[in-house]
Amino acid sequence: MSEVRSFHSGQELFIQNLRQQTAVSHKKLEENYLSKMILDERVTLIDYQNYLSALFGVTLGCENFVFPHIQDIITDLNQRYRSQLIAGDLLATGFTQHQIDALPVYRFAFPSVAGHLGAMYVLEGSTLGGRILYKHINKTLGLTPENGCAYFWGYGEQTGIMWKSFISSLTQFAIDAGQSAEITEGAVNTFTIIDNWLDEAVIEK
Repeated sequence: MSEVRSFHSGQELFIQNLRQQTAVSHKKLEENYLSKMILDERVTLIDYQNYLSALFGVTLGCENFVFPHIQDIITDLNQRYRSQLIAGDLLATGFTQHQIDALPVYRFAFPSVAGHLGAMYVLEGSTLGGRILYKHINKTLGLTPENGCAYFWGYGEQTGIMWKSFISSLTQFAIDAGQSAEITEGAVNTFTIIDNWLDEAVIEK
């Protein structure tokens, strides 16, 4: 019983440290121009499309270049592909398939499986904030999961369950492999990568 308690304590400590050590880079991403713009009461459909277009590149990039490295650890990855939701939202709001195909995609590359898991922590964490964004976009632009806001709706009512499942697998690996620091470094780097990627999207516009 004491070993079980110790394991759960280790899990809690890992997640607490991960949140603390990524707090600064996470906050910086929240302060990004596009991140703030999407939550503005004056957000327009074009603003929304610009934000989705930028997110498409990092979301598809994660699926293409991160998922293959972590498929043995996060065993339900087939349920976590979400770039197609962005593509569907863009199509529903006026983009053509040609425009979507022309969007740049980021090539993630980390030196270890742990680093790739850190990137996945950021991607999956975005599903929690996505629920807030969904409510805002639904209120301001009138979009729903069926007509242009499927990505922010994410896993819907399963979002909490999917997050807990991911965190369980992540912490199990962190403790068993002793690679908490590498996971944290990957997460911090990913927040920075996305922040810079969004900046570049603004410049290109």
